[in-house]
Amino acid sequence: MTLHRKSLAGVAAVGLVASLAACGSSAVSAGTTVDFWYYQPTPQQAAKVQQLVKEFEAANPAIDIKLVQVPKDDYNTKLASALAGKKGPDAGYLDQPQMARYAGSGQLAEVPAGTVNEGDFYEGALNTNKVNGKLYGVPLQQTTVVLFYNKELVDTPPQTWDDLVATAERVHQAKPNIAGVAVPKGDGFGAWVFPGFVASAGGTMLDEKNKKVTFTEPPAQEALALWRRLLQSSPRKITNSELPFQKGLAAMMFSGPWDILGIREQFPQLEFDVAPMPRKVKEASNIGGDNGVVFSTSDQKDAAFKWLQFLSSESHNAAFADITGNFPTNVKAANKSTLAGDPQFKVVLDQLKTAQARPSVKDWIQINDDYLAKAIEEAVDGGAAPATALNTAAERARKLLAW
Repeated sequence: MTLHRKSLAGVAAVGLVASLAACGSSAVSAGTTVDFWYYQPTPQQAAKVQQLVKEFEAANPAIDIKLVQVPKDDYNTKLASALAGKKGPDAGYLDQPQMARYAGSGQLAEVPAGTVNEGDFYEGALNTNKVNGKLYGVPLQQTTVVLFYNKELVDTPPQTWDDLVATAERVHQAKPNIAGVAVPKGDGFGAWVFPGFVASAGGTMLDEKNKKVTFTEPPAQEALALWRRLLQSSPRKITNSELPFQKGLAAMMFSGPWDILGIREQFPQLEFDVAPMPRKVKEASNIGGDNGVVFSTSDQKDAAFKWLQFLSSESHNAAFADITGNFPTNVKAANKSTLAGDPQFKVVLDQLKTAQARPSVKDWIQINDDYLAKAIEEAVDGGAAPATALNTAAERARKLLAW
């Protein structure tokens, strides 16, 4: 799941100061063209990407970047079709959970050693590019989820799961027409948020090395039990209304930076703030975003990797991430951006330090959207015990993965 809800343009504008020594074109023949596919932007965003292209080409005169805009909803279908017909691009976006599918089918070029310094990136963002221990992409932009709270209803944001339960109960007892928190549902979004809670309880979703489904273990059961308990102070009859947090009907919610901007612009009267996700045994959250990859069919791999190196660099990653509406993956770029000077966006940047990469198996999207979502629905809103619901999902996952 990639969450491009709203551009952060204007909030995270950065100077495009060239620092391109590492992106020289000595290994590339003159007249090289790199076809780069990316999600269709707004005209304003497209102009900013073109500015980055001009900077890159000025520093790498042997390379021309040909931008190809593809509607996001059609991207994966068009990409798969193009690659099957051997007419695919040299490089392009790839949604994080798609990495294992494309790498496993031999369609991605492994990132050459020395192309990037792995230590430059947020750990979670970098790990979304690793399949079987090998690096198949470069993290370009990312997002995560934090805790939103209504300052008129919550004086101090909860730091732990116990605090979260107590705060939700206190709000609802005092004001029965207000829910303590908008509890995630059994859908794709809820299943995307869920692994962050599991990680906070000390668990994992899969053990890929040993081909073991681990989301049946106690940490995942505890996460589902937490959500079910929160429903006692957070009735669905309240939170099923449109935008319950924004309209003051829920004291808290779990959401991302797109809602920071949305609330500021559409609900300026709401006194809200954001805080790190409440923890059980450690701080953790989930992650979304897109990586840059070079396809194995490309004849311009060296030039394509130079372009990805440029987009993920300290000097340019913040500008590129801002264009996409997400956050930088390069730590130094993030710290230098104006995002770091905005207290609410700084919380998101800090939360990204503990954001967890999703399992790198080719069928994770189906497991997330179908199996885990169903388990959440059955255990949180239904009558199933968390262990029972998760075991059913695990059986389906094992069959799909042939484990």
